[in-house]
Amino acid sequence: MVDGWFNMGSMPHRLQHVDFSLVDSLAVPASLHDVDGRFIHMNRGAEEASGSSKAELLGRHFGELIPPEARENVEAQFRRAAECGEPTNFETVFVDAAGHLRGVRAQHLPLRDGDEIVGVLILAFDVRRPPSDIRQSPDPHLTPRQLEILDLLAAGMSTSEIATELTLSPETVRNHLRNTFAELRAHTRVEAIATAQRLGLLAAPALGPQPSDVK
Repeated sequence: MVDGWFNMGSMPHRLQHVDFSLVDSLAVPASLHDVDGRFIHMNRGAEEASGSSKAELLGRHFGELIPPEARENVEAQFRRAAECGEPTNFETVFVDAAGHLRGVRAQHLPLRDGDEIVGVLILAFDVRRPPSDIRQSPDPHLTPRQLEILDLLAAGMSTSEIATELTLSPETVRNHLRNTFAELRAHTRVEAIATAQRLGLLAAPALGPQPSDVK
């Protein structure tokens, strides 16, 4: 792997002819996809993280594992790798086979055969298991102010922008965000917004461009 590229040298154009031992040897969850996003191969770590076997996911689109509110952004990141050859590194969420919403830092790395992009390798870092299923607590105790801040968060506002909009100090906004994240059992803004969307708590469309978490 050099400068973010994952070069396969003389790899045949058809990905199903690739020796998958390199993917299998990776220490992090990894899956190989054709340029349309369909699963071609995944290692044991990816099976454990997703809760699905290779046989269950082979030929399916990776977007099936992404909740609707996050899918557009993830597919845009994939296209950057598959169409433009740009490696990507971003935070998102996915739904495992048990229906749990899980946070992850994902990398999409273009696979090249000479000058042609023939596939994308997806790596998953910091896969987070929820401490409990959010659906077991379907009514998080959020105050009107926390819901208001959550709506602005979903619209893509930063902490400082929310503070200006609501005439609050940035530290007050950060405190509200920490308490909101705790109620939603979320670790990042993307997780919080995705969970709030699934619970019908948002008045604003999600997801806007997301700045750094609780900063």
